[in-house]
Amino acid sequence: MNELVLEKIKQAGVVGAGGAGFPTHVKIACEAEYVIVNCAECEPLIKSDKYLMERHGQTIVEGLRAVMDCTGAKQGALAVKYKNKEAVGVLERAAAGKDHVSVHLLENYYPAGDEQQIIYEVTKRTIPVGKLPIEAGCIVINAQTAYHVAEAMESMPVIRRNVTVTGAVHSPLTVTAPIGTSVAYLLELAGGVSCEDYTVMIGGPLMGRATKDITSEFVTKTTNGVIVLPSDHELVRKKTSSLDRELKIAKAACCQCNYCTLVCPRSNLGLGVQPHKVMQALTFGSAGVLADGNAALGCCNCGLCTYVGCNMGLSPSRFISRMRTELLAKKVKSSREPEPVNLFREDTKVPSKRVIQRMGLEEYDREVSYVDSYDAPRAVRIMLKQHIGAPCEPVVSEGDAVSEGQCVGQIPDGALGAPVHASLSGRVVTVGKDYIDIMGA
Repeated sequence: MNELVLEKIKQAGVVGAGGAGFPTHVKIACEAEYVIVNCAECEPLIKSDKYLMERHGQTIVEGLRAVMDCTGAKQGALAVKYKNKEAVGVLERAAAGKDHVSVHLLENYYPAGDEQQIIYEVTKRTIPVGKLPIEAGCIVINAQTAYHVAEAMESMPVIRRNVTVTGAVHSPLTVTAPIGTSVAYLLELAGGVSCEDYTVMIGGPLMGRATKDITSEFVTKTTNGVIVLPSDHELVRKKTSSLDRELKIAKAACCQCNYCTLVCPRSNLGLGVQPHKVMQALTFGSAGVLADGNAALGCCNCGLCTYVGCNMGLSPSRFISRMRTELLAKKVKSSREPEPVNLFREDTKVPSKRVIQRMGLEEYDREVSYVDSYDAPRAVRIMLKQHIGAPCEPVVSEGDAVSEGQCVGQIPDGALGAPVHASLSGRVVTVGKDYIDIMGA
C-alpha cells in the first residue's frame, strides 16, 4: 500500500460518491487484484456520471490508476453502459496505452451498477453474502469517487460534485454543485417546479428517499440526483405509505407467484435472495423459511421486486429492508456459499426502459442538459456527517473567515470518517450540532 496516496485521499475527504459514503482511504487500504470503476449510473433519469465521464474521462482514468498503484492491482476496468457512446469513446481514448486498464461495456439493464453485478460482469466472480468485494480480490469505486481520488492527488479536497435535477421541473439540468448547496436553490436553477403539490426524491427514483421538506436538504458528497414528482404519483405512494397498511394489503393480495424472486438480480447470481419467501414469512406467519437469513440478507435494495416484479402492486423491497435490519440487529449472518449463477441470467435482466415504464416515469425520461455556467449559491450548509462512520467535529467557530477548500470538520480521533471542507470562501455564520453554515464573501 502507498501510505502517501492513502493520506492524500483521507485529507481530501474522499468517500464513496455512488452509495452510502464509505471513506475511500479505508476501503482501499488493502491489496487487490482488480480495481473496477462503476460508470454504469444505472438509476433511471440520473445523468450526473454521464456528463462527468464525457467531460473528465481522463481524470477518472487517473483516479483509477492511483487506486491500482495504491493496492497493487494488476487489472483496472471502467464498467460503462454501451448506450453512453460519447462517454465510452472518451474513456477508451483516456485508457488507450495504459497498461492493464480496459473499458468493459455493459448492457442497458437495471441494476447494472449493483456492486455484485459489476464484479460478475467483469470477473465472473461472485461474493458470499456478508462478505466484501475484496474477498474476491476486487475493489469497486464510483466514477465520481475516481474523479475525486485524482483531484486528491493534486491536494484538492472534495468540495463539488455533479448533481442531476429533473422530473417535474421546467428545465432539467445537471450541474457541478458546491457541497452544501440547498436543494431549493437547485430547483430554482432548473426553472422551478412544474406542479403544485410535489415530493422530492434525493437520489435515484428506485433507491432514493422521498421528502417534502426541501428546506432541510443540502447537497452532500453522495447526492447524485434531485427528482421532483407530483405527490400523488404512484412511486411516491409506494415510498411513503404506511408499512402497516402495506402489510394488510399484502396479506390479502400476495399470491406467492414468485415473480419478485424470478426478477431479483441477486437471486439470479446465486446469492439466495428470495423476496417471495420474505412475503410468505410476513403474510402467513411462516418465519421458519427465513431461518438462515439468506432470503433477506443478500438484498441490495434495488427495488426491482417492487417496481417490476410484483403485478399486485405490493412492496416486497420495503419488507425485505425491514427484515434485513432486524436480522442484522440480531447479528444473524449467512453461512451459505453462493449457488451456481442462473443459466438464464441474461434472460432475466430487466431493460432500463422497462423499469421506467413500470414506474410511470416515461414523461420524465427526457434530455437533461449540462449547465456549465450559473450563479453560485451565496451560502452553503456543510453537513458534518456525509459518510459512513462518526460525524466530523467542527474545527472552526462562528465568525471565522474561511477559504474555499479549507477543512472545517475533522474526523474524531480513532473514528471512521472523512473530513469536510468549505466549498466557498466566506464567513462561518453557524456551527451547529449537525452542520456548519458559511455565507459567501
